[in-house]
Amino acid sequence: MTNNALDQVIDRFREVSDRPYEWLRQWKKDHNAKIAGCSPMHFPEELVHASGMLPVVLQETEETVTEGFSRVHSFFCGITRNVLDLAAKGKLDVFDNVLYSNICIQNTNAALSLKQILPKGRVAYVQLPTSLTRKTAMDDALMELERTKATLAEMSGRTIEDEAINHSIAVYNRHRALLRKLHKTCGANPDRLSFSTRQAIIRSGMVMPREAHTGLLEQLLESLEGIEPRASGGKRLFLSGHLCQAPKSEILDLIEGVGGRIVDDDLYTGYRYYALDAETGGDPMESLAARSLDTSIPVPTRSDGKIRWDKYILDRARESRSEGVVVLLAKYCEPHLFSYPFIKKTLADAGMPHIMIETEHEAMSLEGVKTRLQAFMEMLT
Repeated sequence: MTNNALDQVIDRFREVSDRPYEWLRQWKKDHNAKIAGCSPMHFPEELVHASGMLPVVLQETEETVTEGFSRVHSFFCGITRNVLDLAAKGKLDVFDNVLYSNICIQNTNAALSLKQILPKGRVAYVQLPTSLTRKTAMDDALMELERTKATLAEMSGRTIEDEAINHSIAVYNRHRALLRKLHKTCGANPDRLSFSTRQAIIRSGMVMPREAHTGLLEQLLESLEGIEPRASGGKRLFLSGHLCQAPKSEILDLIEGVGGRIVDDDLYTGYRYYALDAETGGDPMESLAARSLDTSIPVPTRSDGKIRWDKYILDRARESRSEGVVVLLAKYCEPHLFSYPFIKKTLADAGMPHIMIETEHEAMSLEGVKTRLQAFMEMLT
């Protein structure tokens, strides 16, 4: 694949990630198929896929919140305010159904508000276990997934067989494997693709049919293997935070613009999304439940204090030979705000330099962020 062909593939990813709902509207018109919106984190997209509907992870757009202020508190996080604003403006009518999971109190309130905004019966709530060490966690997860499967069958008008779920698990495992390969390829040499480009690739994969996105990923990876990147140096950085939404591309470009090279991350629109596969060959519902209860990737919205996110970040930063950690904290994100003091102390005690940048849905002072990042990079010199 030539550089021009590579650019064309990347442009297709960006087309979807930059305007996800407009792209979905056209896709639905072309395919006459049902689309189900899913809240970020913990949601078993494979069940939606097995129902015949297109699973789409709800995306934050750059649209200014206006009508949504009558539907949501101003101190809720950016993606919650944005999604409710889009719904109030009628811009989520591309979804035939919306499914929310219990990742935090703001998400729960968003689900309740969406039930009032969207037509009756279109919004469902999925309450998977948040305490993972309880003896009944597996039984509780299975019970909730069975309830969700029944809800999806009603929404789609299609019985969901185990064979279909197994097929969907295989599709998603293949997709996640390719994203992990891209992660490893760019981690080894981050100059292959800018991090904002990598984010566009991942975000588009949360929207497009996974089979189509997998095909594009295969083309992308094949072309990257044939192109020798030009190493530009820079400081190796681990990027952490943003539990539900993608970081602003302007901030990512600033990090690289001042000499940072992001070699690893635990973003939701990053490694956290594709880190774990579901087991194949057994009961597919048990496989999905086990994946949701896996503790190897700490999730701060879970209530189990034994799962230490702070230590995980430090270990991952060390494993990736990062020289510093950049923590992106979405304003008003309560789970992250609770965890950050522990992260700060653990990194400081270990002598791992870090900088915390609070992000916001609305306009930010990028000059101020740039100045802080420049000072941080000079400290790493």
